[in-house]
Amino acid sequence: MSDTIKPIRTAIVGFGQSGELSHAYGIRENPEFKILAVCDLSFQRREYAQKSLGCETYSDHRELLQARGDIDLAAVVTRSDTHCVVACELLDAGINVLVTKPWAVGTTEAEAMIRAQERSGKRIFPWVPMYWSPEYTKLKELIGEGSIGKPFTIRRYITQFSKRTDWQTELKYGGGYLNNWGAHIVQPLLGLADSPVAHLSGHLQQVLNGGDGDDNFLTVIQFENGILGIAEYAQAVEGLPSFMIQGTSGTLLSDGQIITLIQKDPERPKSEQRTRYPIIGKRFGDEAEIYHDVAQDLLYGVPFRATTEDSYYGTAILDAIRKSHHTKSFVSNFKLIERKIGTLARALPLT
Repeated sequence: MSDTIKPIRTAIVGFGQSGELSHAYGIRENPEFKILAVCDLSFQRREYAQKSLGCETYSDHRELLQARGDIDLAAVVTRSDTHCVVACELLDAGINVLVTKPWAVGTTEAEAMIRAQERSGKRIFPWVPMYWSPEYTKLKELIGEGSIGKPFTIRRYITQFSKRTDWQTELKYGGGYLNNWGAHIVQPLLGLADSPVAHLSGHLQQVLNGGDGDDNFLTVIQFENGILGIAEYAQAVEGLPSFMIQGTSGTLLSDGQIITLIQKDPERPKSEQRTRYPIIGKRFGDEAEIYHDVAQDLLYGVPFRATTEDSYYGTAILDAIRKSHHTKSFVSNFKLIERKIGTLARALPLT
């Protein structure tokens, strides 16, 4: 970094596992940042942060705001139900915010944060790490090259078989696996289909965990360009493929480690060709690369990959999946959502 450019003075608000292993890691890997503060309700976590990061610590963001006015960026890594309040108060204090997934629990929260962004003139960076996933980016590249012809069905699965006992099982805390995994499962489906949604159905189940949050979900999405999308978090011992993308001249299969491109002329049974692409790097995106792009945006105006428009649309789709489940019906009023995004875009800098 040039000596003439000051480091981005950064605070981490919430220093649990994600705050430490994802966000502190990503920030420290980039010399454009300097961690000045950590906030956490736990005295033990504050003490650990002070020793490991050499920074000041505070119990929460409000204590941070009372104590100092020199923070440029705050990474909000608190419990999901607090993201909106914390982010809005930081924005109103003149601080840019990066908000971990889910950046908003519903479109009402997303709109509140966008309006706080407009009031403050600062930036929101939604945390959608799959946009930096080497698996996702390679699949998008292969589709764009026409390697499987015209895609007609895209399937996205995460398969695990385990129980949780923390706040992620409680809806009042913004828990449930649709919230927790939606950015990893549903958002990349939207990006690969690259089309507005026509209609969808959603199905939520609670099968292993306690609490009242879903731990198994499935959505079937019909896109306006004719592509059918299927996204599922599956509680299962044996795994489904991470991605399966069907096209008119082939199929893409990924197991999270290797992408296999199978090309075939349907009129020539013996024409099959297979090409394998190892997935190199972090499957869900490297946090260091994401924070590098945050710095590029703040310092040089290079657009951040996870736009507010895409993130808002993704949140609206998650809302629609929940609505479909509870009403036991298809949801198809997405033109209203697109008009709402257009209205927000005209009123606010959705970048």
